[in-house]
Amino acid sequence: MFARDGTTEPSLACRSSSRHNRKALPPDVPEIGPEAFVLAGGEARGPQRPRTSRAPLPPRALPPPGAGGPCAERRQSLRPLLPLGRGTPRAGVRRRGQHPRRPAGGAARRAGSARPARPRRLPHPHGPPGLRGGPPVTVPAEVHQAEERLQDILKAMVVGARVDEPASRPGGEEALAFSDAGALQPPYEPEALCLLVEHSNSLRQNVDAYATNIDGFGFRFEPAIDFDADGAREKVADAMALERLSARDAGTLPSGTALRPSDEEVAAHEEEVRQQARVEKARLESFFDFCCFDSSFVELRRRTRHDLEVTGNAYWEVLRDGKGDIARFVYVPSYTVRLLPLDKEAVEVRERVRISAVSFDTVTPRRRLRRYIQVQGSERVYFKSFGDSRVISRLTGRAFPDVAALKAADASDGPATELIHFAIHSPRSPYGIPRWVGTLLSVLGSRQMEEVNYLYFNNKSVPPLALLVSGGRLSDASVPRIERFIEENLKGKANFHKILILEADGSGTGDGGRAKIELRPLTDAQQQDALFQQYDQRNIDKVGSAFRLPPLLRGDGRDFNRSVAEAQLRFAEDQVFQPERDEFDFLLNRKVLADMGVRFWRFRSQTTATRDPERMTEMVERLVRVGVLTPEEGRHLAGDIFHREFRKIGDDWVKRPITLTLAGIQTGVEDLKPRTDKGSLLGEAKRLLGLREELRAEEERLAQGRLALARRYMDTEHVPVPREEFDTWFSGKPT
Repeated sequence: MFARDGTTEPSLACRSSSRHNRKALPPDVPEIGPEAFVLAGGEARGPQRPRTSRAPLPPRALPPPGAGGPCAERRQSLRPLLPLGRGTPRAGVRRRGQHPRRPAGGAARRAGSARPARPRRLPHPHGPPGLRGGPPVTVPAEVHQAEERLQDILKAMVVGARVDEPASRPGGEEALAFSDAGALQPPYEPEALCLLVEHSNSLRQNVDAYATNIDGFGFRFEPAIDFDADGAREKVADAMALERLSARDAGTLPSGTALRPSDEEVAAHEEEVRQQARVEKARLESFFDFCCFDSSFVELRRRTRHDLEVTGNAYWEVLRDGKGDIARFVYVPSYTVRLLPLDKEAVEVRERVRISAVSFDTVTPRRRLRRYIQVQGSERVYFKSFGDSRVISRLTGRAFPDVAALKAADASDGPATELIHFAIHSPRSPYGIPRWVGTLLSVLGSRQMEEVNYLYFNNKSVPPLALLVSGGRLSDASVPRIERFIEENLKGKANFHKILILEADGSGTGDGGRAKIELRPLTDAQQQDALFQQYDQRNIDKVGSAFRLPPLLRGDGRDFNRSVAEAQLRFAEDQVFQPERDEFDFLLNRKVLADMGVRFWRFRSQTTATRDPERMTEMVERLVRVGVLTPEEGRHLAGDIFHREFRKIGDDWVKRPITLTLAGIQTGVEDLKPRTDKGSLLGEAKRLLGLREELRAEEERLAQGRLALARRYMDTEHVPVPREEFDTWFSGKPT
């Protein structure tokens, strides 16, 4: 950036977005194109505007001591956390070539002179130190402000066109709106952090690796009770017992009800909750498919992760329908939101706490909540914390007893919506702090290194060729001929074999008055490669270590074999990505799903397939074949490999090792027919009683058959006998 006297000054100001109001440049400050680059804490080495004959501008008026100047808000937004001791840069730094123990000015060069040493020139509080354009500052308050400005230069850097000089631009309407609303000041300016990520050569790939591996693989719903697994009935009975115990403590349990349910009650309740779980899962899948207006839920999570890693904070706006149920999630840019202090008085909040695996209870604790404010351009909107049941004005942030009172105060006003705040924990601030902020100087140093290498092509100081003339001088026609030949006849393949003829006039002295012309290449003195490559590599490694990511996930795949790559991916999955997923899943289950009244399902983020699918498939096949795993367990592991849910098989053979099933097939004693009546103990008893009746009927049928068969084979001849004679046979009377 150009100063008013033609010199260059570093820039600390943040570039405003298109929705924010821009401050026009002063008429005496030249415009800068995208080719101009600004170096934090140093001079700009881009193309400069030549000096003109314009009269020098009057010096800017200094602000009163203690006022902080017109840029106090911006200076406080990026206040450094380094101690102002001997180890930190001072505002009164010596200029180049000045010895620290010698007096300033020309006193060191003119030893013994009676001229007194000039006082050391301190940087102007509204101009960067070490640059021209500011008058000398000797007031202690101004010296302290200059020290703060020097520290601020180490904290930010902006590259681009139409960037105001940092010390002369005001804090901005957004900063004034936040301060007028009483918002808490964040430790680091969020918009400046966003610009740093945009201009860094190492931050974006780390942030993208987090967003992809943590939130980019989708999600699934896990049942709280798997009704198809063994032991499901016992879990249902335990849940019923816990619910009755909670009702007894609350005094709502009917008299005469036993704490432990009977088998008939458990069987009836199991079938009921099974149907409820099926309906609830369908409702969950439909909600998460359409919970965002213009993107998927996975994309919402990726944006949230990006904001969280860049600024340390991320926000969701929660919209509810007319019944008070959650209807939509809206992404809110983190740099537009600020936190208000906690309310002085605690309010009652309705929360749902889990009392069993499939049931909730509502409690009303008292908590101190906070509100939020969002400023975009001239618009100002207030939000309330998630779960706050109060009626808060979205225009003023005031609390009202009901919506009617809010409308009576202002008909154009409306109730504020809720906001969910995600943050990387900081022990000293309610705001989150990005994990890479400790490597801020490394990020700035790498940016300056990139600019130095880029500007080398336009500002290189060593020409490729030198023309040496000795024993004479070039003729008057040779100099313009050389210039014209270089400009017109050295480019393109048609001029590849052009010859340049040089003429020199002998001076008549030395070596017989003959002039000698020599063309000497200077390519050995030119810079052949970029500067500070090892320094830049060390900075990239520092940023990657702040994220605890291996080089492979940052896009550096050099010198890695398969085993090293798998080890790095496994480390990142176990130590970095999975803990972050678990934290997000807990927050979503604890707040969102509990507020929605979801009882039978848990939100679970999908993991990346860091293991080799072929190797995992072979391992599962071997374990199933030798009987270590049952086919049902093998199908469950196969679902993790292919990231899909296989349908449940209720047959008995999937619950036994495959070796036992094959042995039963060979011996003929194993029934492989699917069970149609697999249920409770009562159903099993009914099935046994029915089997006993069938056996009894079969025995009776067999006895009747044997009797008929005996009669058919034993009665071969029939002789008719009169009855009177037949009766005498058994009466004992003589015939």
